[in-house]
Amino acid sequence: MSIDNEVEVNTSEAPAAVEAPAIALPVLPEVPAAAAPAAPARKQPNAKKKATPKKAAVKKAAAKKAAPKKAAAKKAVAKKAAPKKAVAKKAAPKKAAAKKAAVKKAAPKKAAAKKATPKKAAVKKAAPKKAAARKAVKKVTRKAAVKKAASKKTSAARKPVAKKASKVAKKVSSKKTASKKAAPKKAAVKKSASKKAVAKTVKRSTASKKASVKSARPVKKAAAKKSAAKRK
Repeated sequence: MSIDNEVEVNTSEAPAAVEAPAIALPVLPEVPAAAAPAAPARKQPNAKKKATPKKAAVKKAAAKKAAPKKAAAKKAVAKKAAPKKAVAKKAAPKKAAAKKAAVKKAAPKKAAAKKATPKKAAVKKAAPKKAAARKAVKKVTRKAAVKKAASKKTSAARKPVAKKASKVAKKVSSKKTASKKAAPKKAAVKKSASKKAVAKTVKRSTASKKASVKSARPVKKAAAKKSAAKRK
C-alpha cells in the first residue's frame, strides 16, 4: 500500500473542516527483491578415483617402453667413455714419470737457490754499508775539492798580500838604514842640547843662590841689630 493510497483513505473516512493544501511527496524507487541463493553443485565422487588407475597404467607402460632405450643409451655412453678411460689409464704412468723427471730436474735448481739465499742476504746486508762508504767517499772528495778551491783562492789572495808585504818590508828596511845613518847626527844633537841645558840649569842655580844670599843679608843685619839692642 503506497503513501498516496493512505492519504486518500484518510480523507475519505474523516473529512476535515478546513481543507489543507496538498503536499507533493517524492516518489521512492522500487527496491527489487533479493535473489534466492543458488544451490551448490553436486560432486562427482568417483571421477578421480576412476581416472587414477588409468593414469598409473599409462605411466607404467611408458616406463617399460622407455627402459630399454635408457639402458641402450647408458651402454652406448659407457662404450664411448671406455676408450677415453683406457687412454687416461695409459697416460697416467707417463704423467707420473714426467712429474718425477721435472721434480728431479728442479731439485738442483732449488738446492742452488737455497745456497744462493745466504749470499743474497749477505749482499743485501752489505748494500747499506757500501752505500754509506760511497757517501763517505763522495763527502771526502767534496771536501778535498773544497780545500783545493780554498787553497787556490788563498794562494791567489796571498800573492798581492805578499807583494804588499815585500813593499812594506822594503820601506821599513830603507827607514832603518836611514835611521842608522841619522843616528850619530841625532846623538850629537842630543849631546849638544844636553850640554846647553846643563849650562842653563847651572846659570839658573847660581842666580838663585845669589838672590837668596842677597835676600838673607838684610834679615841677618836686622837680627843682629835686635840682639845688640837687647844686650844694651
